[in-house]
Amino acid sequence: MSPVSLLLSLFAVDFLCCATPGPAFVGISQIAVRYGARSAVAATGGLLVAAWIYCAVVLSGLTILFQIVPWLYLVLKIAGGAYLVWIGIQFLRAGKAPETEEASRAETLPALASARKGMLIGLTNPKAMVYFGSIFTLFLKPGSPLWLDAAAVGIVTFDVVVWYCFVSLLFSRKPVRRAYQRMGHWIERAAGAVMVGFGLKLVLTRG
Repeated sequence: MSPVSLLLSLFAVDFLCCATPGPAFVGISQIAVRYGARSAVAATGGLLVAAWIYCAVVLSGLTILFQIVPWLYLVLKIAGGAYLVWIGIQFLRAGKAPETEEASRAETLPALASARKGMLIGLTNPKAMVYFGSIFTLFLKPGSPLWLDAAAVGIVTFDVVVWYCFVSLLFSRKPVRRAYQRMGHWIERAAGAVMVGFGLKLVLTRG
C-alpha cells in the first residue's frame, strides 16, 4: 500500500472511530450542556493530549512492553475502568438540572479542570485503548518514516479537534440546553449508566 493510500485509509478509519459514540462523546456533550462551549472545547483539548500520548506510545514501541509485562496492562485497564465507573456514579448522583438558562450558565468549570477531565476520559476510554492498541498499529509501526508518523499524528489531531469541537458547539446551543434543563435529571442518569457500563466492561473484559 502506498503512503498516500495508507494515510487516506487511516483518515477514514480514524474519523469513523472518533465519531462513534463512546465515553468521550458522553463526557464532552455533558460538559457542553452543563457548562457551555468554552469548557467543552477545553475538554476537547484534554482529549487531544490523551490521543497524542497514545500516538507516542505506539510510535515509540511501548505497546511491546504490555506484551512483556501483561500485569501492567491489567493494572492500567482496571484503573481506567474504575475511573469511568466513578464518573458514571457522579452523573447518577447529580441533582436536577437548573430550571433557568441563567442558573445553568452560573455553573462554571475552569478551563484547566475541563482539560484535565477530558484528558482522563481520553486516557481511560476503552475505544481509544482498542483503537491505538490494535487498529492504529496496523497502519504505523516503530521505524516508519518521520514524515509518515507526523502525518498520522496530524490526522488524529484533525479528527479529534473537528469532531469534538462540533459536538461542543452543538450541545451548547440554546435549544439543546433548554431541552437539557427539562430532562437533565434523566439525561444525567442515562449518561451515568452508560459510563458505568463502559467502565465495568473495561474491567471485566479479558485481553
